[in-house]
Amino acid sequence: MLQIVGIDIGSVALSLVVVNEKGTVVQSSYRFHQGAIADTLRSMLDEVDISSIGGIAMTQSGPDILQNVLRYDTQIAMIAAVKKHHAQVGSILFVGGENFGLITFNSEGDYERYRSNTSCAAGTGSFLDQQARRLNLKSIETLSTVAFCNHGSTPKIATRCAVFAKTDLIHAQQEGYSVGQISDGLCEGLAKNVIDTLIPDANIRMPLVLAGGVSMNSAVVKHFQSLLQAEPVIGKYSHLYGAIGAALLFLEE
Repeated sequence: MLQIVGIDIGSVALSLVVVNEKGTVVQSSYRFHQGAIADTLRSMLDEVDISSIGGIAMTQSGPDILQNVLRYDTQIAMIAAVKKHHAQVGSILFVGGENFGLITFNSEGDYERYRSNTSCAAGTGSFLDQQARRLNLKSIETLSTVAFCNHGSTPKIATRCAVFAKTDLIHAQQEGYSVGQISDGLCEGLAKNVIDTLIPDANIRMPLVLAGGVSMNSAVVKHFQSLLQAEPVIGKYSHLYGAIGAALLFLEE
């Protein structure tokens, strides 16, 4: 049976999926590339049985490192994947390594508008990654876990700017806040930054589907839920929608 590889190269992570002729995901992987994009992609492709592959598709995000490969607009790919995996969608909130955006649909389910952040990476996945290192945590996953387990108060941390965040972090440590409280404060600040930028009136068309790597961060999701007073929808493959969408658009063609 013909299978398609879908690839999405983000600023901090690489997503790869294999889908069958029906568009069902049969294999997937997600890895942080630390700038070594070609090596990471090569090691991920090494795990794919090439004999069953009928085509490769990529999103337009990331460098053009594979030749003669069809590339698709990242937003359109994201929409294709979300519509495949969710019967209903009012909005898609994407939070990745260095950008975040909100895609809104009208009551008929047709695309309405797109709003995104500026070129500054504050308040995104790579920002959290940077802060995890500052707190001597092994990874962003560790930061997410200790933040989610926090039941105490959280310090206010300026997640809009990495420079101010560093100062706030030092102050929080001096004031005796635990690593869990500081991590939770960072996740809360990130969620607030995204909402303030994209949904200033906190009025959003539901259901809201979360996508991108940060959708795997349970602490950030917890704060999205609290700030919006609504339950965001997270699918099994929410962090892979770019790659899945590219493969689905290839199949459609």
